Amino acid sequence: MKRLGPWLTLAAVAVLGLALLAVNMSQDSEPTAAQPNPAPASATPTTTGKKATPFPAQADYVATIPLATGAAMTLEITVEGDRAIAYACDGQTVESWLQGTATNGALKLTGKNDATLTGTHDGTAVNGNLSIGGKQWEFRALPVRPPAGLYVYTEAGVRQSWIIDGQGDVTGVQRAPDGATTAAVALNADATAVVNGRTITATKVSGGDDVG
Repeated sequence: MKRLGPWLTLAAVAVLGLALLAVNMSQDSEPTAAQPNPAPASATPTTTGKKATPFPAQADYVATIPLATGAAMTLEITVEGDRAIAYACDGQTVESWLQGTATNGALKLTGKNDATLTGTHDGTAVNGNLSIGGKQWEFRALPVRPPAGLYVYTEAGVRQSWIIDGQGDVTGVQRAPDGATTAAVALNADATAVVNGRTITATKVSGGDDVG
């Protein structure tokens, strides 16, 4: 009888080698666990804009609007209750008065020559759009405290209108009875000015007034 011992040993070794090879192949072919993908940039929460916040009972806001000419126009908005007045001027010859409503934190004002102003109070400032003579500008008007605000003085049909901003700078226009406009006379920080050789005190405009 032939001795099968060595052959059996070799066969066992071969079978074991095949088994180990099969295990290794199965481990190599097994997919690794999927790693979570980083969130795309667009998934980052974005602010879509604050809701309109009701205005204080009385408040004033001023904005500086750059013009294509390189100059600037100053805008003042005064609010009282549910009414508001806005005045925009370049300190030379351009001016526009607008009046309307201030309800639920939203402004809707109109003026002569199809001038319009819409805006929203965000709890601090007023953000909106001003349109005069077919031209439009976006603005952000910041709150100001007295003596900043909107002032007027009228004598013999000639009206002086001024805006004092938060830094104390003054922008104003004078309008004659025939509608001609020029730069207003100088207005002091205490709202006084010299008109026709005498010192006058300008009147501060509130949102509930009727001017234009």
